[in-house]
Amino acid sequence: MPRSTATPVGRRSSKVAFAKLYDRKTPLPAADLLNDRVVPFFDQHGIRLLRVLTDRGTEYCGNPQHHEYELYLALEDIDHTRTRARSPQTNGIV
Repeated sequence: MPRSTATPVGRRSSKVAFAKLYDRKTPLPAADLLNDRVVPFFDQHGIRLLRVLTDRGTEYCGNPQHHEYELYLALEDIDHTRTRARSPQTNGIV
């Protein structure tokens, strides 16, 4: 059985976080989390999600014409900002 991967969304300093359990770490589950939990939450509160910040993992970054996560962001008109490479400070780790 494949190892399950929890996909969290949020910040340590924020008052809200989202998580969903998936059996793989690929673009489709990353887009599903946004579609199923994140965007609806902000919509319910009358807030338009304008931008997401992710690391440079393959589940988040790829050819925008063929990558499910990038396609979802384009369809929802959400800007995608990526952390600097080899810089854990911008990823909230340090």
